[in-house]
Amino acid sequence: MLRLTGWYETEYGANMVDVQGNNLHACVQHCMLEDEDFGHTDMELEISGEDGVAKDVTMFVHRMIRNEV
Repeated sequence: MLRLTGWYETEYGANMVDVQGNNLHACVQHCMLEDEDFGHTDMELEISGEDGVAKDVTMFVHRMIRNEV
């Protein structure tokens, strides 16, 4: 199980992200269903696995949402 954490900007300020899923795509899909603006604003996101190692995936998520990945 992976965990996506971080924040993204909304018109009311930063919105925190803490989502678990089987893969990054599932985590991003969950966030997009929660807020249609997710991924279209400033954000900082990390993904971590069961080993606890975190990796910055901000730019990758931006590309996913623009359908470049």
